[in-house]
Order: sequence, then structure tokens, then C-alpha cells
Amino acid sequence: MKVRKVYKVCKVVKVLTFCFMNSLLLTRVAAQTDSTKHLPKFTVKGYIKYLDEVSFVGSATDLLTNELIHNRLNFRYEFSQHFNLRLEVRNRLYYGELVQSYPNYTSYVTASYGTFDLSKNWVNQGAVLANSTIDRACAEYTAGKWDITIGRQRINWGISTIWTPNDIFNTFNYFDFDYEERPGSDAARVQYALTSSSSLELAVSPGKTTNQNIEALMYRFNKWNYDFQVFSGVYQQDFTAGVGWAGNIKSAGFKGEVSYFTPYQHFSDSGAIAASLSFDYGFKNGIYLLISGLYNNLGSDSIPNIAQLTTETLSAKNMFPFKYTAFVEISYPFTPIFKASLGTMFSPAGNSFIVLPTLTYSISDNWVLDLIGQSFFAQSGGIYRPLGNGIYLRLKWGF
Repeated sequence: MKVRKVYKVCKVVKVLTFCFMNSLLLTRVAAQTDSTKHLPKFTVKGYIKYLDEVSFVGSATDLLTNELIHNRLNFRYEFSQHFNLRLEVRNRLYYGELVQSYPNYTSYVTASYGTFDLSKNWVNQGAVLANSTIDRACAEYTAGKWDITIGRQRINWGISTIWTPNDIFNTFNYFDFDYEERPGSDAARVQYALTSSSSLELAVSPGKTTNQNIEALMYRFNKWNYDFQVFSGVYQQDFTAGVGWAGNIKSAGFKGEVSYFTPYQHFSDSGAIAASLSFDYGFKNGIYLLISGLYNNLGSDSIPNIAQLTTETLSAKNMFPFKYTAFVEISYPFTPIFKASLGTMFSPAGNSFIVLPTLTYSISDNWVLDLIGQSFFAQSGGIYRPLGNGIYLRLKWGF
């Protein structure tokens, strides 16, 4: 056990040293190129959220409860107009029956997908779990057409809202609604603006082993009033390539993403394809409609475990358990501070059906109250049966 702890500490020291040494290098470059006076600036932002969860399968009398106190601290230090450092930390305290009774609950909610394990369980006993995770720790240098970021960061290559096959660095789970920032990657990223509407972006994220490396180059451009992106690279043990676009068909938004994966050591083998399309439209009366679909040829026609849907971070290569999935959401702001939405997902796999209602009330500029539901159903014996239900009440204060 002591050897393992020492190994974890060494990994943390390595990533911090890596960021620190690169920070010194970028600071020197920034100091040489910044001819204007710029006083260093330190800022702290974040939020505190309280989430009350009630879950049940069939009868609402058989309830499991869970509480979450979620604090986020975002630190930013600007050395100059060209160079800054970021450090962002999630602190979460779970307590309740789900923590104690749900199998592998701790591994689901605290899993680390970066090269380095920057997550620490302070308490993990009985019905209580306290965890801190550093999900952003990076240095950024910007000057002219260049933007260079090194460290743990969010590399967002996705275009769509629900499913993002192009997001090979930071795939996220749509049902994890309480993680708005999304996971980060331990990576180096270089962006270069070719013109005002085109750019190149190279990103490299070393894995814990060589078989987990992700390296890709993306080209973005605008044509026919559409924003396009194409990329190619290596995703773990696969060669990958993809394309995405965003534009309009008359007054409706139209987005799409396609990604292809094939083993680079067995290139002739059949590959994996993930593709998504989405349309959205805002009516004059305030109603907003979003329609999206996903094709994932590695998906299954069987009904997955609910935990796999709601808590696991899936991979870009297999980003949803189902092969075919459709999503429809309609929302309406009844007042400037009160909004309601209803989303539904459907898959032919077991005729699975998911209902996702949400009510949002802005108490003030910094206070928001949400009531969120997630209900999962599948057809068995000709009738729909509940697989699981979750009701969440969340209060958020931002600072």
C-alpha cells in the first residue's frame, strides 16, 4: 500500500513539474514579446450546489435517497496579456443510501480519465464519500495568430449538443447534467489562425500507456455560410478521421458530426462509425425545438444497465450503449426567470424510452433552482416497464 501511495504522489509531482517548467518557458517568451504594461491579475470564481436525489424503480414507496454538496473553485492568474495560468478544483461530498448500497458507486462518480490521477477520496466509508478532483491545471500563451495551452484542459471538438462523435479527447455523458464544465485531458494543444474564418489545431494527449495516446490535427474553415471541421489522427489503438459542420437550412439550425475508427495495426479490419445529426428551431412565441439522432455501429440492441447510461463516461469510439437513438426536446420560457423543458429519447433496442423533464427558476443573478427528472422505460411482454427513475432538486449559488 505504501508503494502504491508513493507512486501516486510521484505521478502528481510529475504533472505539476511538467506544468511548472512549461509555465516558466512560456513566461519568459511572454515577457520578451509583451511590450505593453500589464499588471498581474488574480481571480477566483466558482459555485456551491446542493443536489437532493431520490431514485426508485417501480413503486415510489421504495425510495433510495442521496445528497450532494458540490463546490467548484476556479483560480486564474494573468501574468501578462499573453500568458495565464488556470487551476480548477471540484470538491464533492456525497452522503446517502445510494453511496452505501449501489455497487461500484464510488468508482463511477470519481473515475479519473486523465494521464495523471489528480483525484483524492478524503472519506469513503459507509454512506459518506468526500472527493476532490483537479480537472483543470494548465498554462496558456496567446499572441497574434498563436494559442498554446499545456496541461489539464478541456479540448472541445464537438459541435452538437446531445452527442458529439468528433469530441475524441473529452467524451461526456449527457445524463451527467451536474457536470457543466465536462471532463478535461492532460494534453498539449497548439492553435493557429490561418485567416479570420479558418484555423489549424494540433492536440496531443499522452495516455497512461502508449495504447491510450490520442493525437490529432483539425482544420476548420467556413464555406457556403457553414462552419466545417475535418480531423485525422490516432485514437488509442485506432486510426481516426472525422468531419463536422454547423449551419442553417432556412431558419433552422443544422449540425452534424461523423467519426470513423479502425485499428491501425489491422487496417483492413472493419471499423467503427459514430454519426449524429441535429436540427433546432426557435419559434416566435419563444418555444425552442431540438431534434437529434445518433448512429453508433458498436452499440447494442440489448437494454443496458441504468448505471451505464447515467454515470459512466463512455468513449468516443462507443459513445452510447444503443446502436440507434433519437432525441427530441421542447422548451419554453414562461417568464424571463422561469423555464420548462421536456426531452425524450427513444431506441429500438428493447423499445427503450427515456423521459427528461426540467424546470429552471432563476431566484436572482447568482441563485438558480432546478427540478430535474430522469425516467427510463423498456418494453417487455408487450408493455412498458420502468427500469429506473431519478428526481433531482438542485440549488446553485455562483460567485
